Amino acid sequence: MKIGLALGSGASRGWAHIGVIQALEEIGVQIDVIAGCSIGSYVGAAYASGKLAPLTEWVNSLTEWQVLALMGVGLHRGGLVSGQKVFQALKDNFSFETFEQLHKPLGVVATDLYSGREVNFYQGPILAAVRSSCAIPGLFPPVSYNGRWLVDGGVVNPVPVNLCRHMGADIVIAVSLNADFRPQAAEANQQEHEQNQQKTTDFFSKSQAQIQQWFKGNGEKDKGVGDESDQSDQSAEPETESPPMVGATKKSPAPSMIGVMSSSLDILQARVTRSRLAGEPPDILIEPQLQAFSMMEFFRAQELLEEGRNSVLRIAEQIKYQLRLD
Repeated sequence: MKIGLALGSGASRGWAHIGVIQALEEIGVQIDVIAGCSIGSYVGAAYASGKLAPLTEWVNSLTEWQVLALMGVGLHRGGLVSGQKVFQALKDNFSFETFEQLHKPLGVVATDLYSGREVNFYQGPILAAVRSSCAIPGLFPPVSYNGRWLVDGGVVNPVPVNLCRHMGADIVIAVSLNADFRPQAAEANQQEHEQNQQKTTDFFSKSQAQIQQWFKGNGEKDKGVGDESDQSDQSAEPETESPPMVGATKKSPAPSMIGVMSSSLDILQARVTRSRLAGEPPDILIEPQLQAFSMMEFFRAQELLEEGRNSVLRIAEQIKYQLRLD
C-alpha cells in the first residue's frame, strides 16, 4: 500500500508542512509519494531529497530582515519580489538538481498563465518546477519554461490530491493551509484577517520607501498619486470625526494594493481548495489552524512548525486507525 502526501499552497504558512511531516513520521507513517503546490513543492523537494533537517534548521534561524533580503523586494518584470536567493538556497542546500535523483517520487503542480491549464512536473530540473509552482501572481514573476509562462499552481489546484493518485498512491493524506480562509471563518475572524493584511503591507513597506509610497491605502494622500476623483473624495472628508449614527457599522480603513492582492489570493485559494477537495477528496485531511499568520511571515517558522505538528497530533488516533498502524 502506497501512502501519498499532498502538500498545499499558502506562502509562509507552508512551513507548517515541516511540522506535519515530522509528526507523521513520529506516529509511524511512512510516506511513499509526494505532491506539492507552491510552498508545498518547496518543502516537498527538500523532503524527497532527504534534506528536511537542514531546511528545518535554516527556516528556524530566519529573521524578518533576513526574509526581506532573501525575497529581493523591488520592481521586477511581472512581480514585486525576485525570490532569487530563496530558490538558490533550495538548489544549493536543500534539494537535488533533478527529479530523477530524489529518494521519493515527487510531483509539482503549476499553472499555464495563458491557457489556465494545470501543468505537472515529474522529471527534469527541480528548480524550474518549484519556481513555477511558487510564482504567486503579482508577487513573484511568472516563469518561462518550454515555451509557456507559468505561475503558482494554487491558482488551479492548491492541494494536489489527484496528482498523488496519478503517481500511484493508494491512500492520500492532504495538508490544506487554507482552512481558516473559508467564507464562514473569514466572517467570524474579520479583524484577524484585517490585521494579517496589514502585516503583509508593512512587510513590503519596511523594504523600500518607494514601495511604501506606491502601495498606500486610498485613505492616505500622496503628491502625484491617485486621480482627480480620489483627491476630490479625500477633500470632501470632514476634518473632525463625527459621532457614529446609532446602529451604524464602523468603517474599516481602505486596504493597500498589497493588502488587496494578498486577501484576494487567500479567498481564491480557499474557494478553489474547497471545490477541488469536494471533487477529489483525500483519505485523510490535515488542516493546521493558521489564521494568525500572514502570507509573508516566513520568519515565524518555529510557531508554524509547532502548529503543523499539533494539527497531526489532534487526529493522530484517527490517522493510525485508518492506516492500520499499531
